[in-house]
Amino acid sequence: MRNITSIIANNTNNSEDDVYNLLKDNEYLDSLINDYWFITNDIKNNEIYYSLEGYLYPDTYRFASKDVKVEEIFNKLIKKMDSVLTPLKEQIEKSEFTPHELLTLASIAEMEVKNTSDYREKVVSVFVNRLHKGMSLGSDVTTRYAIKLDDKRALKKSEYDSVNAYNTRSETMAGKLPAGPISMPSSSSILAVLNYPVTDYLYFIANIQTGETFFYSKYSDFEKKKQELSNINGNY
Repeated sequence: MRNITSIIANNTNNSEDDVYNLLKDNEYLDSLINDYWFITNDIKNNEIYYSLEGYLYPDTYRFASKDVKVEEIFNKLIKKMDSVLTPLKEQIEKSEFTPHELLTLASIAEMEVKNTSDYREKVVSVFVNRLHKGMSLGSDVTTRYAIKLDDKRALKKSEYDSVNAYNTRSETMAGKLPAGPISMPSSSSILAVLNYPVTDYLYFIANIQTGETFFYSKYSDFEKKKQELSNINGNY
């Protein structure tokens, strides 16, 4: 959402405050809850940083002029998300996830895996297995979101241990999803949540140079691969 806010401020006659104020406008949020089946009161959770994080479909959009209002921009992006989710409504309703949970999990997969191979589906299977076992998701990308870190520097131990509703590296988040999405998920990430394979994987690690991702059911195997990749990925 911070990236979208910056794009809006830099390309239209709206300020960042205009965007953030609309995200806090209860009357506007209630209208969305009333109009769209997949938007619920979950977006009004006080622990959520930005109410519509995860609900604005990522794509290229064009508007008539720089005078476009933030509400018009949001409405167009939400309508696109509606066009993606509505054909999947029956499948979503039969899944183990609410729409909010679906978008939350998809948003993590979106950030964890940059390509659209079957890696995303396997990553989702890891997270689902961890949820079922009451483990924390252990996802660094949620830690970065939790502390509102946009650069690529290494995380500090104090940041890994920080306690809030997003940081799934914290043991206080054992068996829990973050309070809400951490990015705007694409259709491939949404489908990955709906079509994840049944596996016994509990760990994964990627080669950050090639994007190749490795999956393991045993921590010892994961740790061995982590050491093998330490010269590429660094020790973290």
